[in-house]
Amino acid sequence: MQFSTHTALTIALASTSVLATSCKTYNPSREPYTQPADRTFVVSKGVVCESTTTDCRVPIGGYVTDGRTLNVSIASPGPIYDLIGSTVGYKFNDTITTWVGGESGPGIPQDWPIENGTSAYVGFTANHRCTSGTLSGCDDSSIDNTAVEACSPYDPVDISGTFQAIVSDRSAVEALTCNPANTTAAKNGNNSNTCSDTSSQIPISGASRVDGLSTLLLVGSLVVTAFGFGGL
Repeated sequence: MQFSTHTALTIALASTSVLATSCKTYNPSREPYTQPADRTFVVSKGVVCESTTTDCRVPIGGYVTDGRTLNVSIASPGPIYDLIGSTVGYKFNDTITTWVGGESGPGIPQDWPIENGTSAYVGFTANHRCTSGTLSGCDDSSIDNTAVEACSPYDPVDISGTFQAIVSDRSAVEALTCNPANTTAAKNGNNSNTCSDTSSQIPISGASRVDGLSTLLLVGSLVVTAFGFGGL
């Protein structure tokens, strides 16, 4: 039900584009809720598991960059996030880059199972804490009583979320010869879902923190076989 509501709200507001920079009031329509972010990051190389008896294992881990989202386009949205945050009682974080998986801390998985007979890679989807409601008293009166949804990474410092094995086309998986999250580009916030240059890989053992950020607090780990989800 949560996913259906989110999808419907996103579709309904997809064409909304406004220029207001501030509003006076935010009225939540429900209590804050948690849901997966829209984007899934690839955090392993591709694996074609040809075993007929056992799963294959693949090392996981990499840099992911996530941040707050608002499903209407507002110029200079900082005051809007501040208003919504002060109303619901938590901060909407700007962009965060941090390392997930691998050797980032006790209890964090270093590799992941790929089911035998499948072609797959491992994805990471962040948890978002969200609120939905209406804005009023805005600089642009056209968005008074406009429904909005604002989301932010759940943790104010790290990015928590879930890992999942994602089944995909064999040729696409074979082309993923390295881990796109384990590169200098990803460390600098430029994430990609493709990777073929093995020389770009960063040693996992030396990549447990980013600019002093604490290591990942993983909120649950779930193996999901997802056909077509987050495909390359």
